[in-house]
Amino acid sequence: MNKPLIATAKHQAKRDAVYDAASVVFAQYGFRRTTMNDIAKSAGISRPALYLMFENKEDLFQGLAAHRLDQAIDSALSMLQGNGKIADRFLESLLVFEQIFYEPIADSPHGTELMDISLSLASEIMTKKLARFHAALTKSLSEAEARGQITFARTPMKPRAFVELLFTALNGVKKRALNTAEFRKLVRQLTEIFLLSIAPEHSD
Repeated sequence: MNKPLIATAKHQAKRDAVYDAASVVFAQYGFRRTTMNDIAKSAGISRPALYLMFENKEDLFQGLAAHRLDQAIDSALSMLQGNGKIADRFLESLLVFEQIFYEPIADSPHGTELMDISLSLASEIMTKKLARFHAALTKSLSEAEARGQITFARTPMKPRAFVELLFTALNGVKKRALNTAEFRKLVRQLTEIFLLSIAPEHSD
């Protein structure tokens, strides 16, 4: 590996370490109470060093949101592209995504505030990255239908509308669930109901 690539890798590793530290601090204190000094201490770097990496707390939070979304989506897509029935892979990809992106926020006593801040500061980032996930899910359903593994013949929807409606419903689940265990249960139940609507008639 040449020097520029090594330097880039080291820089990204430092940012990733800051993101990991920041996620813990934000979960513990919430966005408003957290300071850049808190994050710097947690990350084991100086406050000036942190400001060389991020303009301010808002900039850092946006970077963290993008980082977590990329982690969640990449892991979900690995699950989606694996082996097994499309229904199983589709469901597990959603559970993996939520486990990495949403559940750490939900487990925080400041979860509502952090979600509100995410929608406020990182809505454009979230929309763009979620579009990539939705597109991959849509493609997997289209390919499965072409192979006869599922069918949209009994629904008024096509794969893209199916995915978008499912995510709308999942957002409602997030408001209802009282804890992570209940959230996972509801995600599983809701997704299975959706998948049953497109199961082939000969499916057991």
